[in-house]
Amino acid sequence: MTSALAKIAEFPANPVDMFKQILQAAAKGHPDGLLVDMNLATLDEEFGVLNRTVIYRGLTEDNFPFYITHRYTRNFKNLQANPKAGICFYMTNVQDNEGKDLVTWQVRLIGAKAVELPDCEMDALWAKEELVSQIRGHICPCGEPIDYDVLKAKHDKFLEDHLASGKDLERPKSYTAFKFVPQRWDFLKVGRGEIADRVQYRLQDNGKWEAMHVST
Repeated sequence: MTSALAKIAEFPANPVDMFKQILQAAAKGHPDGLLVDMNLATLDEEFGVLNRTVIYRGLTEDNFPFYITHRYTRNFKNLQANPKAGICFYMTNVQDNEGKDLVTWQVRLIGAKAVELPDCEMDALWAKEELVSQIRGHICPCGEPIDYDVLKAKHDKFLEDHLASGKDLERPKSYTAFKFVPQRWDFLKVGRGEIADRVQYRLQDNGKWEAMHVST
């Protein structure tokens, strides 16, 4: 048995640059691209807190993480009622120290506020969606009880009609997206047999970030 302290030896002044570095390291060994999961927690009137795993879609032009949803979903209704949200990324087997070690990174957005993106940006996002996601947006009533056979028949007929039309699927009015604006970015790094190290970026009144090591 052994014990050691993990160390985040170097970190840039801006937390988004730190996040990008981790994503680049995590993407090594994934030539077809890395699918990054993002855990989203929202305040819910019935259950208190609800969390779900969604797909991280990238950064907005002003460097905030965003994800895509529909206005009929519970997560949209939660964020519409209260924009406070908790965001967490968890990435394992990330190469560190020039590929000599594998570490785990946990990245959290603390005190995040959800801001809905303007409708004028939705067409470009919709055009990048895979067909399966576009069809889901049209036929799947998120969270509602369903009969599999009924839904499958609906799906197959929808797909058949779409392929016969030869046209692009129209973006439904429910399609939307949120970016998340945090008060803090928290980066935790740990390897096997190590006590984790954390670097936290705290937004100051002057709009700049203050970075510091914090105890795990």
